[in-house]
Amino acid sequence: MSLRVFSLFLPAVLVLTIMSGCGPKVVDVTDPQAGLEPTGFQTQVHHWPEENSNSWVFLEVDDPWEPMNRNLYEINATLDKYVMLPAATLYKVFIPSVVRSGVKNFIANLNEMPVAFNSVLQGRMEKAAISFSRFLINSTFGLLGVRDLASRNKKLPRQSEDFGQTLGYWGIGSGPYFVMPILGPSNVRDAAGFGGDILILYAEMTMIYQATGIENNRPLDMTDLIIRGINLRANTAFSYHSTGSPFEYEMVRFIYTKKRELDIQR
Repeated sequence: MSLRVFSLFLPAVLVLTIMSGCGPKVVDVTDPQAGLEPTGFQTQVHHWPEENSNSWVFLEVDDPWEPMNRNLYEINATLDKYVMLPAATLYKVFIPSVVRSGVKNFIANLNEMPVAFNSVLQGRMEKAAISFSRFLINSTFGLLGVRDLASRNKKLPRQSEDFGQTLGYWGIGSGPYFVMPILGPSNVRDAAGFGGDILILYAEMTMIYQATGIENNRPLDMTDLIIRGINLRANTAFSYHSTGSPFEYEMVRFIYTKKRELDIQR
């Protein structure tokens, strides 16, 4: 009986064996190049640049005081975390947005005159005229700058010039990179320029106090300084140690340096 069954299945097995030999060739799908003819395509192999390679030139920033600057960076990060950021957070929580907007516009309006002055020093009279026009419009019709009516005119966009840019415009180099206490990334030229801007702003505020008959302006100066600091922090998106990069110091240093170069060139 078993012999008869074997004789019946033997032809079927032979047929299947022959058909499998004549069928398509099985390709190993795990190999992405399986079954493909050589194309002869070649590409250049890229390697990580060496330490002194020209590929790193665009990232170079003159930072001879790097150990000190790194320490100042961390001090600023600590002050920001425990002082400036909480103050700015409370400011945004308890002060209505319409009031915060008015404070921001008021401070920006006071800054128009230093911008106009620096534009004059750079010989950019059109920019100076725009900043001065903005100051007049917002100081009168804009309720002392609380409302930014001038920005509604597309021909009067807010300008941005400071004394550091003025020094750079006249060919003074940036000098070494420098992290300013509290204020953050800077360089020798911009740090000196910041001092120049403070003097310009001080002269402006002195004239305002004299015009309004205010004699004891020290409390107002301190209040102005605190409000400016909180307003600046509340409108700055950057937070220390929030980039997720172990090279945050280098990133901030590079971005600041390149931005200032573009500010002076424009």
